[in-house]
Amino acid sequence: MWTILLVEDEGFVREAIRELLDWESHGYCVAGEAGNGEEALAAILELKPDVVIADIVMPGMDGIELLKETRKAGIRSRFIMLTAMNHFDYARDALQYGASNYLLKLSLNDDVLLESLGRIKEELLAELRGAGEALYPFYHRIWAGIQGTGAAVQANLAELTSSMEKFRNLSLDIVVVLSGGVPASLDQAGIWQEGYLLVQSFHDAGQTTFFCWKFRKKGDSAEGNSLVRLPDDWLQAVNRLNGDWYGQEAYPAAREGVTPIEELEVELIRSFEELNEAKCAEAAAQIWEGMKASSLSHVEVKKRATHLLHILTMLAGRKTEDETEVYSAVSHESLLAHALQAIRELIRHKREEDISYTDHPEVNRVIQYMAEHYKENIKVTDLARLVAINVDYLSTVFGKKTGLTPIAYLRNLRIEQAKRLLLHSKLSVEEIASQTGFTDDAYFIKTFKRLVGQTPSSFRREKKD
Repeated sequence: MWTILLVEDEGFVREAIRELLDWESHGYCVAGEAGNGEEALAAILELKPDVVIADIVMPGMDGIELLKETRKAGIRSRFIMLTAMNHFDYARDALQYGASNYLLKLSLNDDVLLESLGRIKEELLAELRGAGEALYPFYHRIWAGIQGTGAAVQANLAELTSSMEKFRNLSLDIVVVLSGGVPASLDQAGIWQEGYLLVQSFHDAGQTTFFCWKFRKKGDSAEGNSLVRLPDDWLQAVNRLNGDWYGQEAYPAAREGVTPIEELEVELIRSFEELNEAKCAEAAAQIWEGMKASSLSHVEVKKRATHLLHILTMLAGRKTEDETEVYSAVSHESLLAHALQAIRELIRHKREEDISYTDHPEVNRVIQYMAEHYKENIKVTDLARLVAINVDYLSTVFGKKTGLTPIAYLRNLRIEQAKRLLLHSKLSVEEIASQTGFTDDAYFIKTFKRLVGQTPSSFRREKKD
């Protein structure tokens, strides 16, 4: 509640003002009273009230001197001055020194006082909103810590300006929702704005955080949900989204027997280098299951996904992928679907880079088919049937456009894939022969040596040394 200090040397007048309103029902709290200017100044220095309602004429330090001393102390409390009919000169001076208003004691009633307080309240709220803008660099530093390390950084509160003092004594509710590529609305977050003094939103990485500032309730800890605790409270709010992110409660802890995520990532990269789409999909699914088993927050999951896709993109010789879709994902499942699609596209691009196409559409279609089905037992008749042309004509036009017969082209394609597997997998020579469409190990070794100049085993040893 907005705090009020009553300053009046006549006790019965002070009591009358106190009894004039049901202060709390209007959002105010009488934090203290003083019978003279000196007492009032001490109370102002201690309480820093939002509003001071003070008599202008008092023995000793009068209301105008009190206002001057308050401003000298750097305290921006609003002043409402109370005056008698014959003290208008004092009232004019008070306004000149920054009082918000003056009211006649004889005409003072609840409506008049509430109207004056209402104008001050709007000023205070506008000031709070303006001061709140200075918090955004603070929010950005904390968020960078959450994204970069998975733990909130303790930003230096001393760097905040003195205007942030008004936030130190407010309570803060933090609401985080998964909102994808667009900021969430207050309705989507279930926030009733009228229940707060100020609601600020922060959207990044597929989430919207609402910082909801309100008056601290009586009995609330001075440390709870304030600027001091904001980094930790925000991280906890992010982690509470796990249920929404995973579609159910995440596992409480990593289970025994689960392959470490780092090993699975190595396996995914190896499978990608082999251009083995099925193995990539299997490794990716296991990685996603491992992240769920470890109860990683959606921030950490997106960070790992971005890192993995960046590595695969570089291996494919492509430009770095736009991270928007990764960070806009609103569920663990949808992010996996995006990752698998991205991996398929990268593998397709990599295969196409390894293939030299011609200006003949039927020949290109045959080349594409062989690149995708080289593991299978492919015959020239199968290829001719694929493009609906005669076998002899296919062999002739294929030779003119590539310099090779279809069978020789397929053989070379298989050997190139075998070289890739020898370098980037732990498969045996026999397994590689089977993986690349050779039904006979001896024929594979003989063909490899004739085209490459050394046996598969020798090639592997030489290139890895």
